Amino acid sequence: MYYKKIVGERLYLSPVDIDNEVKTMTHWMNEDQDIAYFNGFYGSLLGEDKVRERLMKWNEGPFMFSIVNLETDEFMGHISMFNMGPHELSSTMGIYIGEAYRNKGYGKEAIKLVIDYLFNTQRYNAIHLEVFGYNIKAQEVYKNLGFKECGRWHKVLYHLGEYHDVIMMELLKED
Repeated sequence: MYYKKIVGERLYLSPVDIDNEVKTMTHWMNEDQDIAYFNGFYGSLLGEDKVRERLMKWNEGPFMFSIVNLETDEFMGHISMFNMGPHELSSTMGIYIGEAYRNKGYGKEAIKLVIDYLFNTQRYNAIHLEVFGYNIKAQEVYKNLGFKECGRWHKVLYHLGEYHDVIMMELLKED
């Protein structure tokens, strides 16, 4: 079941419903090109049990939300914050959007909702993320939302026969 924790124009962010999402996430982590390939899951064997374990572990982080269509209540993806230290007011963001919802602004809307929530409700001062060098679309969305490159690991990711950079980006509350 989903709950309208943070409501946007076309979607809302809800606490995660693992039982409802595990089949979809197993499919995405194995067969969805953008999620499986762009996020490194392609090299892993992930059945429903392993995906359930991952979702449960990810859900223990500071914040993990299901992205849900406001009109249809359909599960569209996840957005989460992780790698937060006990005395820090920053953490790392990750997002997955199902193929049917990509390139329609849903990811951007979900990120904006999380930015507002973290900066204005949770007193965060910085949001960080890592994006693979070959994921140009994601880089453009992040830059459009105000994220700036703050570092780069050169050719550390092997993906489909080539080495790629991992780009670190950040957004400070003052920006």
